[in-house]
Amino acid sequence: MDSPRPAPHATARSTFAGMAGLTVGGGLLVLFVDGILLSQLLARLSISGVVDPVWSFFATIGAALTGTGPVDVDAATGSDMAWAWQFHLGWIVVALAGSAVWAMLDRDHPDLRGAYRALSGIAAISLAVAMLIYGLAKAVPIQMGYMNLPAHQLQSVGDTGGFSMLWGSMAASTPYTVITGMIEVASGILLLFRRTRPAGAMLAIVALTQIVLLNLFYDVPVKLLSLELLLTAVALTTPSWPALLRIILPRSTSGGPLWARAAVVTAVLAVMAAVGAQNVDRWRSMDTPRSPLDGTWRATSFTVDGAPALAASSGPVWTAVAITLRGTPGRPAQGSAQDSVVTQRPDGTVQPFGLTVSDGALLLRSGAGAAPVRLAASQRSPDSLSLSGDVDGRRIEGTYQRRAMARESTEIRLVQPPVDRSRPRV
Repeated sequence: MDSPRPAPHATARSTFAGMAGLTVGGGLLVLFVDGILLSQLLARLSISGVVDPVWSFFATIGAALTGTGPVDVDAATGSDMAWAWQFHLGWIVVALAGSAVWAMLDRDHPDLRGAYRALSGIAAISLAVAMLIYGLAKAVPIQMGYMNLPAHQLQSVGDTGGFSMLWGSMAASTPYTVITGMIEVASGILLLFRRTRPAGAMLAIVALTQIVLLNLFYDVPVKLLSLELLLTAVALTTPSWPALLRIILPRSTSGGPLWARAAVVTAVLAVMAAVGAQNVDRWRSMDTPRSPLDGTWRATSFTVDGAPALAASSGPVWTAVAITLRGTPGRPAQGSAQDSVVTQRPDGTVQPFGLTVSDGALLLRSGAGAAPVRLAASQRSPDSLSLSGDVDGRRIEGTYQRRAMARESTEIRLVQPPVDRSRPRV
């Protein structure tokens, strides 16, 4: 007996869903992800602009839908530019409209499994190429290596944005950079072969999850591309999900009585909750200034033995001072281990001191056996500071203004502003 034929409306819905997934997902993969990868490969041959007309066409549609002006395509500055978001909106709308027309014209519920298998193969190759391109750029450390150039060495930590902070930390450890690149290369190689494709996709998920988080929270302008590569890796593992679930959740009753397992889980959760609460308390303590002296200060005037000395190259000349006093008055952060003063000289070198506050004065310690330096500190306003005292047998007097650091205003931007490539990013 023949099975009943699905109702026309149900068939149309299932057909439209399958077609929409194929057209939207496949188009974004081929047009955007593969388009950026192709552009990067062609750029090495000094060929550019091959995919730009396609991006511009759909970006114009997206711009019209949002009532914004179309933005010039520039794939070299990242995937999070305004044109990329306009392109996504334009393509998704066109693909959904095309899928609806396709579903109405073809009501025989076509078998899309062959198309999805072909798309899976394209996705695997695309992901492999991406992992190999970015992996090789780390295995041979050129992607972040430019941060070791002199142009980036004078930037203070507080004035370094998230992007440069991440790139600089990677460049500071070449072995770590190389190893992360080798992991990405291994994933790309495994993805090239059908038998090892699931392992390559799972390894890519591990690597790309970290990359997406770093791109998001360090404001690296490749959030969109890395997220779509991660989704591609997740999609490639879907045939392996049942087997993975059987491994993770085995059907076994050998774990002991239910009450015993519940008691163990409860005890572990209780300990984790206590540790988490303690960590939150310590974090709040470290993040809370307990004195108006806390902060970074730049000198507006400075004298040594009564003579102006901001431009002097010798003697205890402090052009900038950073004072750390965190926690609460009755409970300093980490005891008093965080309390410190760091001074900066005209040549940019710094010197750290341990700090104790006593009777309104700052007692600075340069080492365990060194005699403390006593400085009188006063403030006319929360953003001004005066320091005076004897340092190395010289009388110093300085007035300072609070200095806001660039990293204090770091934000996560999903849409990146245009990049000025005429000067280095610092």
